[in-house]
Amino acid sequence: MGSDSPVRLTLEQEERAQRLHRKGLVFVCHDHNLFPEDLAAMREGGVTAKQLMLSVDARLHADRETFLASVRGRGYAREARRHGRLPWDAPETEAELQPLAPEASEGFLKSALVALDYVLWQVERSEGRIVVALEPDDIVGAKERGASALLLGSEGSRLIEDRFEVLRMLYRLGLRHLQLSWALETTVGAPQSDQSGRGLSDFGRELILELNRLGVIVDVSHLAYRSIEEAIDTSRSPVLNSHTGARALNPEQPQLLTDELIRATAARGGVMAIHFHSGLVKPGRHQAKFDELMAQFEYVARLAGTDHVACGPDYLHIADRRLWENQGISTPFSMTEGVESIGRMLNVTRGLVSRGFSDDDVGKIMGGNLMRVFRETRAGTDRQPWPYPRAEGIGVASGGTTPL
Repeated sequence: MGSDSPVRLTLEQEERAQRLHRKGLVFVCHDHNLFPEDLAAMREGGVTAKQLMLSVDARLHADRETFLASVRGRGYAREARRHGRLPWDAPETEAELQPLAPEASEGFLKSALVALDYVLWQVERSEGRIVVALEPDDIVGAKERGASALLLGSEGSRLIEDRFEVLRMLYRLGLRHLQLSWALETTVGAPQSDQSGRGLSDFGRELILELNRLGVIVDVSHLAYRSIEEAIDTSRSPVLNSHTGARALNPEQPQLLTDELIRATAARGGVMAIHFHSGLVKPGRHQAKFDELMAQFEYVARLAGTDHVACGPDYLHIADRRLWENQGISTPFSMTEGVESIGRMLNVTRGLVSRGFSDDDVGKIMGGNLMRVFRETRAGTDRQPWPYPRAEGIGVASGGTTPL
């Protein structure tokens, strides 16, 4: 673990931070990096476990035409205007207001399975140094053995193509986390880009209950506020907001939460993981200072309690120009100084120590709270076989695509 620190600590504080980070179970959520060097950085940063996103609900790293082709409904109209394909004053067409058809998500499952194949290849050749966490005890065991644990998830639900059968197959392959939506339109409900006041769809509510039944973590990041409220009310397990923060500190960002939503999430046992991207930590696009990131931790912890705060860095390869240009951003993304990679997670522990958090609170924020959500989610699993309608034949069960 690196010795460079963005905060000034006494010798006693530094020794305490090193001890807490070394002995504690460091578990972060919302990470997109799956290459060998990324997993090596995870070990260097003293991180036992991370939630690894296998899929995102848009072709963010593709050329602009492919990206726009991956966006549908109201989301397409918004993105087309932002990219100059439609005038800003163009009225919404009837087609844009229609629900997103399931076939619009074709190809997302294939991409996720390709990523999963690569991840499992690394697990298989690691000789036990990397494990997929199917249960909370897998993460505890990884800590005891000095291994790295991956909790597999997705940033959005388009990969299931509106079929619970697909969700259940992904569950069997190790999926234990699902973010209901990314920032654009899906069949689940209104995303953060929607200002209409809409909430979840009927399918979105059914999806949450199926995730509860399977014991898969429900992630409400990037949803519209009304959708988040309804997800909290619908879910039988605590919800996770895997990369967010306090909107009071950055009113520009609809992805961040109001004080009311922070309290509502905590009231039902949920956890909010603090985003590390500069543009989310504070207003503007310049790189965020480390103290500004710690102010986010402090604000949410003071408002919701330390049982409801975690780390949600959203690490990804941000140098790809298409990633930020596709989102209509003229300047590159940046991570907060001091935590530019997962290899520098010790600095978050240092920051919490410097801000006066107790040993117990540091342990909860650095991993304990995420472990609690994972345990409570798995405890709610329905172990009984799910009901299945009797099909007349394989072709019927698969929509006619498989020969009888």
